[in-house]
Amino acid sequence: MRRTGREVGDLKSITRRKFGAALAAVSVLGLVLRLLGFNFEGVDYEQCLSAWFNQLKEIGDISALAAYEGNYNYPYATILLLLTFLPVPSLYSIKLVSVLFDFVEAGVLALTVMHGAEGEKRYGTGLLAYALVLCNPLAVMNSGYLAQSEGIWTALGLLSFYLVVVKEKPGAGMFVFGAALTFKLQAIFILPIILIAYFYKKRFSILNLLWVPAAIEILCIPAIIGGCGWGSGFVKFFRLMGEYPFMFYYYPNIWTFFQEAPYYVFGTVAVAFTFTALLLFAVLFVKSGKKYAVQDYITYAAWTAMTCTMLLPCMHERYNYMAEMLLPVSAVFDKKLRVPALLLILVSTQCIGQQFLDWPRFSYYALAAANIVIYFYFSAHCFGSLYREYRKNGGAGAC
Repeated sequence: MRRTGREVGDLKSITRRKFGAALAAVSVLGLVLRLLGFNFEGVDYEQCLSAWFNQLKEIGDISALAAYEGNYNYPYATILLLLTFLPVPSLYSIKLVSVLFDFVEAGVLALTVMHGAEGEKRYGTGLLAYALVLCNPLAVMNSGYLAQSEGIWTALGLLSFYLVVVKEKPGAGMFVFGAALTFKLQAIFILPIILIAYFYKKRFSILNLLWVPAAIEILCIPAIIGGCGWGSGFVKFFRLMGEYPFMFYYYPNIWTFFQEAPYYVFGTVAVAFTFTALLLFAVLFVKSGKKYAVQDYITYAAWTAMTCTMLLPCMHERYNYMAEMLLPVSAVFDKKLRVPALLLILVSTQCIGQQFLDWPRFSYYALAAANIVIYFYFSAHCFGSLYREYRKNGGAGAC
């Protein structure tokens, strides 16, 4: 993986000792921000999480997993079952798990950007990435206030990205990706850039994808022991698909303007449109002839994840979480992305706030219009840079 010499101000030259102290300070700040919301009971906790927790606690052993009625997959239910044995209120224990993965998520992304920097410069770069993720208001609200689990699947998704794209360990990376999928199907939003990297590098076998179902089955072993059937994790996936047959489901994307469109007609169109956009990007990525740095992969991972959320139907208000973590970090290296990153965070924060925290409401049409402008600017930026490289290299491609 090629390193880059792009500068990010004075932060990149801090020493290792200062890095450790600053990392600790940011960690404390991130934890305090979350603890401020620990007593808040969000609607997901009140209507879903607490009910699932109490159901598992009432049975009190591993057989509870066979009776589990929640719509999160069995690995998350296994975590809930383990939490029932702790002398801690369910509100706090559930949030603590999500907070733990917030730190994993921030650490993985910090390691990723540090891999692409040089010498002591990498400490400042890693610190900035760590802070941008851990103190991102969307991450703070998601785990500390709402007890939601976006940090779990995003942390695992980013770890799979790190292992496959950066460390070039495809077996381990695809296993972790399978683990991410078991927590939420939206982890698949990191898969396009992983597959694009595969076709670009051609350094590992496509058979490594078999680690994905293996991981799903392995992580569902406690549920199988508890009485669920073999393949129960996959059955849960299929039950979730089509559970909400709506083009618009509270995330302000292009389908906000077509809320009444019939899902069973336009849903297929939306999937085809998304696939076409990703395919065009993949072709240009491979053919551009550009030598990609770690930071380039982070930017394109943000774009592919955001493309899925903006173009696919039935997106919840928090499904763009991965792009919302990646784009601010990408903006550290690319000044042209700093305003779009800030605007994306503001739009998404308002969306979460008005949906779950009783903030003053903005029109979803206004939020969607802002997101569409951000997305098309980001798309033009990514496609434009790749096309310029393609022209410069004579369309020769690179392997």
